Amino acid sequence: MSLRLLLLGLMSVLTLASAGCSAEPGATVTVNPAQTFQTMEAWEVTPKMWDFDKKNNRFNGSWLPIRDQILTRMIEEGGINRIRLELRSGAENPVDYWPAFRAGKLSYIDFKAHFYEKINDNDDPRVLNPKGVQFTEFDFRVENFLLPAMRIAKQLGRPMTYTLCYIDFGWTPLKGTLSHARQPEEYAELIAATYAHMKEKYGLVPAELEIILEPDNSDEWRGKQIGEAIMAVSKRLGEQGIAPRIIAPSTASGGKTMRYFDDLASVPGAAQKVSVVSYHRYGSALTDDVLAQIKRRADKFGAKTAMLEFTHGDIDDLFDDLTKANVSSWQKYSIVKRGADDGTAPGNLMVANQPEQRDPQIRIKASTLAMTDIFRSVFPGAVRIGARSDQSSIDTVAFRNPDGRIVVSVKANPGVIERTLKKVQDKVDLPNLTPSPSGGQWVGITGLRAGRYEVMRANAVVGGERRCSVIVSPAMPPAVYLRSRDVATLVEQAQGTAPTTPACSRNPADWK
Repeated sequence: MSLRLLLLGLMSVLTLASAGCSAEPGATVTVNPAQTFQTMEAWEVTPKMWDFDKKNNRFNGSWLPIRDQILTRMIEEGGINRIRLELRSGAENPVDYWPAFRAGKLSYIDFKAHFYEKINDNDDPRVLNPKGVQFTEFDFRVENFLLPAMRIAKQLGRPMTYTLCYIDFGWTPLKGTLSHARQPEEYAELIAATYAHMKEKYGLVPAELEIILEPDNSDEWRGKQIGEAIMAVSKRLGEQGIAPRIIAPSTASGGKTMRYFDDLASVPGAAQKVSVVSYHRYGSALTDDVLAQIKRRADKFGAKTAMLEFTHGDIDDLFDDLTKANVSSWQKYSIVKRGADDGTAPGNLMVANQPEQRDPQIRIKASTLAMTDIFRSVFPGAVRIGARSDQSSIDTVAFRNPDGRIVVSVKANPGVIERTLKKVQDKVDLPNLTPSPSGGQWVGITGLRAGRYEVMRANAVVGGERRCSVIVSPAMPPAVYLRSRDVATLVEQAQGTAPTTPACSRNPADWK
């Protein structure tokens, strides 16, 4: 029997068991606006659609005609306000392979072989040979992701920023003859050349530099090399009058973050230049203690924290990162997947079904709706405030936006059945295996000031967003009805605004 059939059979049995569970007693969430934590900065995405058509081994630009529609949904419905611009180490190469790949003359496999093939422009890191650095792929992403996103965000009255992120994975056969890890001045030369190119061509100067993406997936980058790169590039950019905020170490495994950070801190002055201690969530699940250690490393040097990639990242990870590591930024990996929302490819924010049709179906993935309710409600500059639940079955997180309005999210945690299936799904890209939500409990919310709140409730697996409005007063605190994996986000509305959704019901049946 195949793994898929075995797991789907297990799901059927567990769904029947779950359906028989009765509703649990009510819980209470208490919001405390006087207690404050981190200031939020960004909800991030990597600019990927389906340009790399791995199945057909080619470039696929069929998303370009609907690019602006996708980016509009990404910003307006997805709440994304920052893009990670990636620079591959193989940009330092006398041959430009991107035009041939885009024209269909070079396969994806052959193009990828050159991603990290580094060939020195010359022997002097202080004198750049422009013919030795290729920016055509980088420019394609600036022109088809960043600039349109900035334009659309401005039209919508939303923020949009970006980071510059260097990548040097050890996964491809061609390595070249240069090591940026062993030669920090050469690394600094490439980054400085990229800054100069962006400023000259687009008038852009990245305010944040992610030193290297996932050094634990590289051949030679370790903590000490990251520290030396920080010092070299900071000096080189400083000569241009540029002082970006430094993001590091961005390890693929969050459990390695402390070791890499401690090693970079062995380079005098390097840790003091880190503005954001970043990590990813691949490998072993991150314990509360690991998240607390990451936070302590950042606190020691006055830095922020950020979780900046995990393809299987879900609402549980988001809550843990926000409340246990105090992250100020969080990434929901790539923008969109081509095809129907079948529950696979969880790293994508959205799906685009039948993109060649006149009216393509572009929508937020069902499993992402609960997160995007938070993304589009919590703005840069928001401060996380105190919020606690009186039951372990319920988690909560709350914020005060820059305009003073309160946002609180309440999450019904998965039971034993759902947690078992989630562990399997995190390792294997299968359709959603979690049983359909059943049963539930009322969750009362206290500590909110009087006013009207919009309530958005979605399930973290099957989506199904519902909206309603509630009037909060001292005599009538709000309550939401949550089933397993449901998340309700309450957003305080400005005084005098008319409700756009019906009043929230006090009948559990209306919430199902």
